[in-house]
Amino acid sequence: MEDVYAKIDSLKAEQKEIMRDIRNLETCTTINEKDIATINKQLEKISTNITWILRIIISAIVMSV
Repeated sequence: MEDVYAKIDSLKAEQKEIMRDIRNLETCTTINEKDIATINKQLEKISTNITWILRIIISAIVMSV
């Protein structure tokens, strides 16, 4: 009977470790999602800037011709 109790305690400890790992993964996922959102915003700004730079270059070429 003691073997059963020892096994139950072992399983409970293992479950706690797994739950801690899950919480850590959830935290990492949340941080990564925030980082991805920030990167997407920066890419959008870069894209807008490139669009304006292209417009200026094309306007300069057209004006010089």
